[in-house]
Amino acid sequence: MGVRWIILLLMLLGSPSVGAEEDPPFDEFMALIERTLDTTGPGNQAGDRSELFRYTETGWEVRMMTLWDGDQWRLLALRMHHPERITEIEGQWQERYERLLASIDRERLPELPLPDLFDVPPPDYNPALPEELRSRRFTHDGFWYEVRWYNAGGVDDRARWAIRSYELVALPQ
Repeated sequence: MGVRWIILLLMLLGSPSVGAEEDPPFDEFMALIERTLDTTGPGNQAGDRSELFRYTETGWEVRMMTLWDGDQWRLLALRMHHPERITEIEGQWQERYERLLASIDRERLPELPLPDLFDVPPPDYNPALPEELRSRRFTHDGFWYEVRWYNAGGVDDRARWAIRSYELVALPQ
């Protein structure tokens, strides 16, 4: 009986927990975003904004802030998060989005490219503590990004960084 408990304990310690902390599948998210922008009906006039929500089978929420340019929807901002990992907006996303909206010239709508979604490695310095939070902010191809992680693993080299949120906002033109 004692051996069974030891084996069970070792299995639990060595394997991911229920609701495994897997990073989002960025290629699937890009396809979802492209499909959403292509299948959303037209806006009434150039400059119309829309907020679109999509949910994946694995529980990720994808929030898209879009702008109708007269021909198609353009992605202004994006926020992806898993509700079991983060429940509120943290960091600079909301402030940067509001600043972008205040700077948009409705007469000359920007030609916004679709942003890249890609895996961003978490900061990997030690010490690392269980449930510690870390983030990275940077700009890339006309968008500001902020990615947040938490340590779903152990101490230092046993840390296992899982994405809490992945956010981006177009840079003001």
